[in-house]
Amino acid sequence: MSSQSATTRFIVPPRQGEPGVRRRHPVLVFVQRVSPSQGWATFAILAVTLSIVSESITAAEWVDIPGLTSTMLLASLVGLGLAKIRVPWILMHIAGLALGALFILWKASSMVDGESLGDRMGELFDRLDVWYDAAVGGGISTDLLPFVMLLLIAAWLLGFFSSWFIFRWNNVWVAVVLAGIAILTNLSFLPDQFAARFFLFMLMAMLLVVRMDSMRKHEVWRRLKIDFTPTSSWLTLHASLWFSLLVLSAAALLPLKVIVSDPIADLWRTGRTPVARVETVFTRLFSTLPSRKDTMGRFFGKTLPFMGKISFGGDIVAWADTEYPSYWLSQTYNYYTSQGWIASGTERLDVGPSLLPPPSIDNRRRQDMEQTVQLSFDSRKFLSGGGFDWVSRPATVESLDPREFVITLNDPSIDAWYPVEIQQLAQEFRIEINQPRLEPADVFVAGRLPEDLVLLELTEDDDGDVDTIKLQRKAQIAPDLVAWLFKDSLPQNAQYGVISMVSVATDDDLRGANAEYNSFISDHYLQLPPTLPERVRNKAEEIAGGLDNPMDKALAIQDYLRGPEFTYSQDIDAPPRETDGRETDGVDHFLFVSKEGYSDYFGSAMTVMLRAVGVPARLAAGYAPGEFEPNSEIRFIKDSDSHGWAQAYFPEYGWIDFEPTPNWPEHERVLPESIFVDLPPGFGENDPLEVNINDLLDPAAEGFEEEGAGGGAGFANLPFDVTRFLVPTAIVVGTLAVIALLARFLWNLGLGGFSTEERLYAKMSRLGFIAGLRRRPHQTPWEYALVIGQAVPSAADGVRHISARYAAARYGRHATQNDDDPDDVAVDELNTAWNHARWSLIGRAFGRLAPMRSSRQPAQAR
Repeated sequence: MSSQSATTRFIVPPRQGEPGVRRRHPVLVFVQRVSPSQGWATFAILAVTLSIVSESITAAEWVDIPGLTSTMLLASLVGLGLAKIRVPWILMHIAGLALGALFILWKASSMVDGESLGDRMGELFDRLDVWYDAAVGGGISTDLLPFVMLLLIAAWLLGFFSSWFIFRWNNVWVAVVLAGIAILTNLSFLPDQFAARFFLFMLMAMLLVVRMDSMRKHEVWRRLKIDFTPTSSWLTLHASLWFSLLVLSAAALLPLKVIVSDPIADLWRTGRTPVARVETVFTRLFSTLPSRKDTMGRFFGKTLPFMGKISFGGDIVAWADTEYPSYWLSQTYNYYTSQGWIASGTERLDVGPSLLPPPSIDNRRRQDMEQTVQLSFDSRKFLSGGGFDWVSRPATVESLDPREFVITLNDPSIDAWYPVEIQQLAQEFRIEINQPRLEPADVFVAGRLPEDLVLLELTEDDDGDVDTIKLQRKAQIAPDLVAWLFKDSLPQNAQYGVISMVSVATDDDLRGANAEYNSFISDHYLQLPPTLPERVRNKAEEIAGGLDNPMDKALAIQDYLRGPEFTYSQDIDAPPRETDGRETDGVDHFLFVSKEGYSDYFGSAMTVMLRAVGVPARLAAGYAPGEFEPNSEIRFIKDSDSHGWAQAYFPEYGWIDFEPTPNWPEHERVLPESIFVDLPPGFGENDPLEVNINDLLDPAAEGFEEEGAGGGAGFANLPFDVTRFLVPTAIVVGTLAVIALLARFLWNLGLGGFSTEERLYAKMSRLGFIAGLRRRPHQTPWEYALVIGQAVPSAADGVRHISARYAAARYGRHATQNDDDPDDVAVDELNTAWNHARWSLIGRAFGRLAPMRSSRQPAQAR
């Protein structure tokens, strides 16, 4: 049905006795009043564009989030409705955000348990409070409800602001840019088969831009009284549709070969560093989000949560030349929570080919082992086959910081998270600290601390009483290394050399080790949360409590976990969030409920049980030793070798690996006499299977490469290193570009619906204000032009022409409408006048910044 026929149907016939003037039906009047001037077709294209974005997120199945599309579309309707209300925009933004907050709370509450809305709201805020505590306290969260709310908030903001900027300010680019960022961010974490959605998005985005451009042209034509047919915009859209399809089809079908120079890649990695830090925090707070993209190598970050189903491929992630069957260590974890493991704060130490290694004291029965490794993926982290000693590239190692303790005198509840020694000190301080005494409080506290504790800070309340005491353990002589990474990312298939100190201690050697641990070790590696169920401690005591040395305790727990009671499986469910009204502990759930899991669960269980019987232990993550290639000295390490295991600490011997996962062989701490089998004489001579280490690791490599080799080859002939100027230059250029875009946006803010005369007069007034020639409320356009002309004579002609055209268009529209509507010639004259006036006013504005010359003195001083 055409719009003309619809209008005719709603025409009300004249009443008897009245002249034949037909009035429009009230329904039609209401529809026209609420309809956007940009047309409902514009809203329809925007809705389809937003739906493509929301569908790409829903199809990723990050979480179960029903109604994401409806949330985005409702927000766009709210944005459209509020855009038509002519009140200050800030009030409408507040109203739109308030409506969004109420809707999102209602939507999220429907996803939690509770009989009434009040019960569900209470449960919702309780879970958000727990998540917030984890966020600010450096903990781990496995609850995905906050992520659901984050997506709902993003959907509302995207829908609302996209619609608002289009229908209030005729600005389509905010919608296109915001939606583009959203879909590209989502697709960057998805496999390639999701990429088709981006082409659909680009198609609709191009149509939306064309549609808005057509609407702006129609508005200009109406003011110029140029005849046009309403269907012309649809003809434009039709042509744009086919052109867009042609362009996008060609882009999708053409082969893609990306060639990126090393300086540009380095610049990208440098600029992305803040984003990588955000990703680390994001991983900690939404740790159970599934991975949808196949990547080479597993990422071992600062947290290792208890997750559900995982899967690894058979692709090779590394090659290694080593005689020792090392576990390839990437990261260790010291702090246990019911949700998983956290690597505490560290200090970074520089290492490299020309630097001495960090000192080490636990070297008994250890041998240096030269190892060569090549990774099949880009990585900043590198793998070490034992205790670190040396690396062939510039790198840093992370040393665990001493633990800090904050004693709150008025709140003893936190004491349970601290070692027994600290709990006893806290009790003493609560009794004695605020008693009358001659010595200051800090002297009193410091005098009662053991030698390995120092006072960092002491705070008092409003009454002068001590409120909190902050203590820190002294660092041990040798740093406790927990992770290592290169200064710059190691390119794919580049090799590096490392010297690792591997243990060849026998079981009897370790049985004879002493069991006295310094406070630094016991602080970090005997830590267990007070929320750990008592049955975990009881089970550990049942298995190993009667044994008289840490080695036998470790072997007993290892044998228990490798026994028939537990099953190795990667296809498991993550532990539930709560059990019997309390937070579920991952190790407790594994030991007594599920009894199945993969290496993270087996390694965690052994580590926690060792701590429960007084043996310092930590969880190690990296890769299993891998397998030898037949007739080769090379170990092939596959993605499926991704692994977690337990390490126990033995004074003088250091950290010793244990293997509690049943489908992996127990670790052997011996050097094989030979890794070769006896071969018949002459075998291997001119044999195509003979393998050369350099050919396997990197055919183009000649020994170990130091940092910078091969980088920036295109600038090799210059007399100076130009690459070091790229990063600061790019930062400056990027900052200036952002400032320019922001200034352009603010300069044109609110001018979208103005005519040419109105827009240029508004810009003239704004620039005049900057130049110190503010327009007064009582001044007419002619009077304001006279003020500017007297102050800036070079701008006089231009401002008079603009003011005259503005006054005629603004105040003489009805009287001289046929004569004053600007044609193309008039518009050109206006633009020419503005160009002359603009630069003169800009010159005056900059002139105001310059100091006055000394010769220009007041008259009374001359």
